[in-house]
Amino acid sequence: MAQAQDDAATAETAEDDAAEEKAPADTAAADSGSADTAGRPQTVEVPEPVDPATAAVDYPRDVALVDGKLLVVDRFLPGIWIQEGEEFELFTPGTPLLRKPMNAPWCVTAHPAGGILIGDSATREIYHAPQAGPQLIALNNGYLGIPMAIAVDASGQTIYVGDAERRAVFRLPISGGKPELVARVNARGLSFDDAGNLWAVTPDAAAVQKIDVANNSAETVVDGRPYQFPGGLVWAGEEGFVTDVYGKAIWRFAADGTTEKWFEGEPLAGPVGITADETSLYVADPKKKQVYRFDRKTKAVEPVF
Repeated sequence: MAQAQDDAATAETAEDDAAEEKAPADTAAADSGSADTAGRPQTVEVPEPVDPATAAVDYPRDVALVDGKLLVVDRFLPGIWIQEGEEFELFTPGTPLLRKPMNAPWCVTAHPAGGILIGDSATREIYHAPQAGPQLIALNNGYLGIPMAIAVDASGQTIYVGDAERRAVFRLPISGGKPELVARVNARGLSFDDAGNLWAVTPDAAAVQKIDVANNSAETVVDGRPYQFPGGLVWAGEEGFVTDVYGKAIWRFAADGTTEKWFEGEPLAGPVGITADETSLYVADPKKKQVYRFDRKTKAVEPVF
């Protein structure tokens, strides 16, 4: 039976669409790390966790911000790094054990009550890590397949997840429970704007979609595959940004559907995850084993690691 890490490792990057979407078997038999059969959140612990003292950055594929600190998903370490001053520390260690909690993290975001939320395909789970260390809270009873994108709404009450296995966006309560379908959108990146619209980027022809979460509907905004292979999306102020893995580029788009290449080429080799604050974009590039900070005004770029 195929395993999540085996499938992804056969691709040049973890963003290989065929590898990701042929991976339902990698997680279906996960034998631990999920909420209980009644759907109640369950406390679990990462078995045989990576040693933070010897860990080194391996495959940074997603980024997020929590309290001004950068979070980095390391897909193949595996684990979640957090910025502490000028250094990075392992906040949540993963495990080399297949089908166990934190063997295959894909995405991360801040939890509104503290700590972080992690999407893990090895156990088909969304985990809450309230503090640093191997202790986790499983939230969705293993219902999801390959959670590649995650966002929390402005109320802090609902989690939204892009599931690459089901090619759809789901929601679940922040406290945990069975996910419910929101829209048939194959999201690889999710980000809310100030009006409460949920923006999604997909590898399909309907590249950027705007999801109305109140009505469970989606509208195509950017169509026609302008991006070679989009890896992530962030909405920042009055515009959005999309990474193009194969194009080695960052694109900018507007709510009216116009899109243009914002940055291309070195130092980017295969950008995937992206997040933003008021002044900068942060882009994970696993081929370079690096996260880059871009000034949003000047486009000046510098490595973070």
